[in-house]
This record gives sequence, C-alpha cells and structure tokens, in this order.
Amino acid sequence: MLSVDYRPPSTPVRGTVQKIRVGLVTDQPFPFDTRIERHAVTLVEAGYEVHVLCLKRPGDPLIYEAYRGFYIHRVDPHEVNIHVPWLHRTSRFLYQGLVRRLFQKFKNIDTTWHTLIHRFVRNCRLHVLHVCGHRLLHTALNISSHYGMPLVADLPDHYPAQVELSFGPGKEGQAREHRMRWETLETEGAERASRVLTSTIEARQRLLRKGLNPALVMALENTVDVDYVLGSAVDLEVIKRFKSNFVLTYVGAINEPSQGIHTILEAMAVLKDHIPEMVFIGVGPIRESYRQQLMPFIETHGLLDKVHFVGRLTEQETVSYIDVSDICIFPHLVNDHTDITFPEAVYRCQILKKPVVLGSTQTMQHYAEETGGALTFPSGNSSVLAELLYTLFARPDLRRDMSLNGHRAVMERYHWAHTASDLVVMYAQLTGQFAFHTSSIPSSE
Repeated sequence: MLSVDYRPPSTPVRGTVQKIRVGLVTDQPFPFDTRIERHAVTLVEAGYEVHVLCLKRPGDPLIYEAYRGFYIHRVDPHEVNIHVPWLHRTSRFLYQGLVRRLFQKFKNIDTTWHTLIHRFVRNCRLHVLHVCGHRLLHTALNISSHYGMPLVADLPDHYPAQVELSFGPGKEGQAREHRMRWETLETEGAERASRVLTSTIEARQRLLRKGLNPALVMALENTVDVDYVLGSAVDLEVIKRFKSNFVLTYVGAINEPSQGIHTILEAMAVLKDHIPEMVFIGVGPIRESYRQQLMPFIETHGLLDKVHFVGRLTEQETVSYIDVSDICIFPHLVNDHTDITFPEAVYRCQILKKPVVLGSTQTMQHYAEETGGALTFPSGNSSVLAELLYTLFARPDLRRDMSLNGHRAVMERYHWAHTASDLVVMYAQLTGQFAFHTSSIPSSE
C-alpha cells in the first residue's frame, strides 16, 4: 500500500450516513462517456449516494460539482504530491521517473491515481468502488482490498485488443506482447473484482472463456435514455444548414482506421456524381493525426465541400445532427475489439427514427437481424456500401420501414429503463453481501 498524505477537498459530504456511498472512477474527463452518467443517475434514483472521480481538463470551471443528483470531483494528476514529514516539504518522487515506472511495470499501479483514489475513498467515506475501464482496475483493487470494500469492474471495451491495434505497421511483435500482458492483467483483475460488467453478451462470453465465474459477470448494454434524448432541443441552424442535402452521419469518436470512416469516403467518391447533394457529417471528436490521414483522399476526390467534421459534442447536442440525417452509418471494420462491442449511438439514431447502415461485425449483424432497423454490408467494401447507399437514396419507403422497425426495437427492448433494472438488482445483491457500518467507513479525519 502506498503511503498517502491525505488532504481532502474543501467541500465536505453532509447528511449522508444512512446511505450507501458509491464512487465511480474514470481517468477520463466528465462528461466523456454517457455510460458513466447513466450508471450514476440510476444509482442515485435507487437510493445510493454517488460520487464520480474524473480527470480535470483545461477550461473546466468547477473542481467539485453537484450534477443530476450526484457529485463530480475533478482532479489534475499533475498537481498530486505527498508530504515528507522529515524533510518538512512536499514531493512528487512517487509520481514521476523510475519509481512510477516500477510500480506500473510490476504492480500495474498508477501511483498518481492511487493517491487520488485513496483520497477520494477517505474523503467521501465510500462503501463501494466502481472503476470504469481497464487502466485503473489494479490501482483501484489495491485500495478496495486495503479497506475490505467491494469493487465493480466496468469493462465495456476489449482493451487488450485496442492496445494491439494502437501499434502501427512493423511493430506486430511489440503489439502482440503488449496485448498478451493486458490479457493477463484483465484476467487477474476481473478475478479479484466483486462484480464485472461488460457492454455486450459477446464481451461477457469472451470473459467467461477465461474461466470467470458466470454469476459474477453481467452484460450491461449501452442502451439509450429515451426521455433524455427525445427531450433534447434541436438546433434550427443545423437543420437549416443541411436540410437540402442527402445527409450521411457517423456519431462517435473518429480516431482510428478500424472505425471505417475511409470506407464512407470511398463510397462517396463513387456516388458524388449520382447523388450530388450527398454530404457526410462526422459527429464526434477527431484525432488530428487521423484527420491528416483522411484529408489527401478528401481533397483528391473533390469532397472538401461534402465532408464535415463537427468535433466533440454532448449527447444532447448530437441530436440536431441525427435529426437532419437521412442515413446514420457505422462502418466499423471487423477486428477482435469491434466484434464484441456495439456503439451506443446506434440506439440514439434509431430512437430518432433514422435508418442505420452497419459494418459486418458480429454484434452489428446480430442487431440488424433481430430488429430490421438496420442493413449491413461487408466491412471495408466501399463498392457494396455505395450500392447500398444508392438503393436507400432511391427508396425512401425502405428507409421509412427501417426507421420504424429500429424505433420500435429501441422503445421495446434497447432502452436504458430496461437495462437500468439489471444494474439496480446487481447492486442490491452486491451490497446485501456486505455489512456497511458507520464505524467501518474510512474516516476523513
């Protein structure tokens, strides 16, 4: 256990002794992932007190904020230090250089986040830790073990596969080595967690093949909060700007080739003379290096005025771009990661009655076959995609039928009110196994 000079934030938690307190931990800014927000709101509505520890980014106005019934604690890892009593000074020796690298290599503990999570647990007097993603899992487990508190490991992505994909050409051996390390870390962390959440049935099956206890692993899908989406205001300027176009829209982060954005551009190059009013809108943050990879093709094929990247938006802000769309498209290439994950934005598009075109990943094909709200094409095949898009352009009746089928599927099955009950039951079972007494809560004094 790393020693920590505990210095709690200035805002105390008041009047909460009677509630079970849950701490959600992410090393990303908030809001970043709507999954975390939905979890937090659901647990608040179920009677828990919820705190979110997240990364502070430049420009965030508040360090501490009450939001939708829960509390947000934003932290800057670069400001973390410890007090060294015998030197009468503060130091960052644990958080940089050789010491940090050794902890990361041999224990998979991020010393900076260890201190931040430790302070978070003690200040908020938490009963349960809920860590989002793989990177901080072992760090949080070290703290939860110290306090004897349950930990929920929320692992919605296939992080080992993502790590492998992040390496460029010519580094296959290094990529494989890093993937195998994270496969081992994932297994060890999931085995130690009190409960494990995945985002799809396919992802759950992958973990079960590692020998995890089926009773402790649950698929909690990234479904949509229907009322939240339908209650979002539409920006009339966006509608006015694109209403005369035939609009293709992708909603989500745009940062790597496996998302298949280049396949859309190649199909547009084929169709630009057949559907001159066609435009593409990328709704989500785009990695600048990836934008630079796409720009030569866009310029060469005369698509500069037909391709629009609008950057990071909130979930509610994306609604305007979905609303003006004729087709929403998610052309993900098939790999180990995309084959067991599913983009939440698909549900958002379908609740707004938009037809959806999907790549041929396992999860996307299952969804299309089950709902009738989407069509799939062989991932990466721009010729087939171009033919499919032209068919949909020429057949508004088909687009309408797909839209209605998808809307019905989300309203009946793929919505958060349906999914949230699983989260509430899981937490009730988990907390029922532990006796939470005031005397055992970590003290902030």
